[in-house]
Amino acid sequence: MNYTYLLRCADDSLYCGWTNHLEQRIKMHNSGKGAKYTKSRRPVALAYFEAWNTKEEAMKREAAIKKMTKNKKEALAAELRIIISPAKKMQVRTDYLPWKNMPVFLDRTQVLKEKLQSYSEQELKKLFSANDSITHENYLRYRDMDLTRNLTPAALSYVGIQYQYMAPHLFSEEQWRYIGRHLRILSGFYGILRADDAVVPYRLEMQARLAAGGAGDLYGYWKDAIYRELYRPDGESGRRCKVLNLASKEYSKAVEPWLKPGDEFVTCIFGTLTDGKVKVKATEAKMARGEMVRFLAEQNAMGFETVKQFDRLGFSYMPELSDESRYVFIVNDKKIDVSYTKNKQGHVN
Repeated sequence: MNYTYLLRCADDSLYCGWTNHLEQRIKMHNSGKGAKYTKSRRPVALAYFEAWNTKEEAMKREAAIKKMTKNKKEALAAELRIIISPAKKMQVRTDYLPWKNMPVFLDRTQVLKEKLQSYSEQELKKLFSANDSITHENYLRYRDMDLTRNLTPAALSYVGIQYQYMAPHLFSEEQWRYIGRHLRILSGFYGILRADDAVVPYRLEMQARLAAGGAGDLYGYWKDAIYRELYRPDGESGRRCKVLNLASKEYSKAVEPWLKPGDEFVTCIFGTLTDGKVKVKATEAKMARGEMVRFLAEQNAMGFETVKQFDRLGFSYMPELSDESRYVFIVNDKKIDVSYTKNKQGHVN
C-alpha cells in the first residue's frame, strides 16, 4: 500500500538512524497504528517522502539524502551571519527601497546622540580627527538630528569602496532579501544594523574615545551587546548562528573579545603573498569584502564552504594558508582584476 508521511527532523538526526526510524514507522503503519505516529520528536519540517513500503526503498532514500550538498547541511545546522564595517561617508536615499526595521539599539543610540549634541564644534573636531569642513558638516548633522525622520536602509546609506563593490542598489529582490537576513553592519553609533534597518547619516568611528554611559570609550559603552545580538538565535528557525567576519579589526574588536568556546567565527583575509608572508592592502581588502558580500548574495550562500569558492577580483582561496577560523585569499599575479566590475555604474575606485 502506498502512503505519505511528513517526516520532521533536524540536521543531527537526518543522517543518523534514519533507516531504523523509517522502518519503525512502516511497521506501525502495517499494524494499523501508523495513524497515531504522525509527528517525530524534532521541530524542523524538512520534506515529504512517499511510498516507502520497504526497508530497501528507505535505504535508497537515505543514500540520496546523504548526497545533499555540504552547504545545505550547514544551512540546517546554523544560520550564517556576515559582519562588515560601516563607511565614514553617508547619504540619504529615500528613492530606492523603503527601510524595514528600526535599529535594535535605538535607545542606546539616542544616548550617544545627546552626548554628541552637547559637544562644541572644536570638541567634535578633536573627537573625529577631521578637517574643518567635515567637522562642520557633522556638527550641523548632530544639532538637527532626528533618529526617526529622513531614514535610509543601512546598506544603501554608506558610501565607500566596500559598498561600491557590494553595489546593493543593483541587487535583485531575492539578493536584497538575502542580505536583509544574513548581513550585519557593525557601527559605533548604532551598535549593529541589519541591511534594511532605518538610519540617518552620522559620523562616529568605533575607535573614537567618546565617554558615555559610564564608559571611557565605545567598546566599553557597547560591552557585549553587539556580540549577544549577533549570536542571538535566528528568529525564524530558532537555529544558532555562525559568523563570517568581513569587518576591519577596529570593528571586529567589538565582537571577538566576547567569543565563547563553540562559537563559529571565521575571518576572511585578502592579500598578496610576498616572501612567504601575507600582506594586506587596505583598499584591495575593502574591494574584496564588498565583492564577497555580493558573491554570497548571488549564490544564496548558507555555509562557509561557499565562501571558499570566491574567485573574484583575481583572488583565490589558499587552503594551505588557512585554518578553521581564518580563510586566506591571495590575489593571482598580485593584480586586482576589475574588468568585470565596470558595469556597476562606474563604481570602481
